[in-house]
Amino acid sequence: MKKLLLAFTLFLGFNSAQAQTINCMDMCVLGMTLDTVGANELNVTIYNGDTNHVNYPTVVVVNSTGDTVGNINNIYYLFAHMPGDTVVHTIPTTLDSISGAFTGTVYFTDQIWDTTCVFVYPLTCTVGVPEIASSNSVSVYPNPASGDFTVSLTKAGNATASITIYDVSGKAVKSYNTASNQLLINRDGLQSGLYFITVVVGDHLSTRKLIVK
Repeated sequence: MKKLLLAFTLFLGFNSAQAQTINCMDMCVLGMTLDTVGANELNVTIYNGDTNHVNYPTVVVVNSTGDTVGNINNIYYLFAHMPGDTVVHTIPTTLDSISGAFTGTVYFTDQIWDTTCVFVYPLTCTVGVPEIASSNSVSVYPNPASGDFTVSLTKAGNATASITIYDVSGKAVKSYNTASNQLLINRDGLQSGLYFITVVVGDHLSTRKLIVK
């Protein structure tokens, strides 16, 4: 029994020592747009200027009257929002439209350390936040896909894009580098289910969900 108590104490001490905090002052919600292709989804662009990554980041949007309009079920769609990265978080929404006058609150939560940043939207971001292409600059179609599918992106010149497909366990299952604005991907090797597609161009990163039938 003493050994069990000692082990438990050591376990708690280890986890306490490893705990990390996120500095909300170094983060910013850069923008919010609505994607009505298929099911309504809200694209929330967030910059992480902290030195720590955010684990299983959950983004929830509440409007000015206190109603949750984005990610009602509090689900995460990404494994980590890395430091220095600008990520477009795509979440389900009850909104049918969104205007430039939208006001509300964005909650950004680290699911491992149970830490939440609260942003009153819209907000003015600090100087030095890297610019990112429009949240509509990356699209995946058809989605859901029962066969081959296309990743389409808008980028300047002949910049190389790194495209990686992850399964729900976080394992990279396909990866590509392309200078083209469109990439046709063969479905072979992808079982039916949910996947995450990350597109990196320079220091800009976007993430899209893909459902394979």
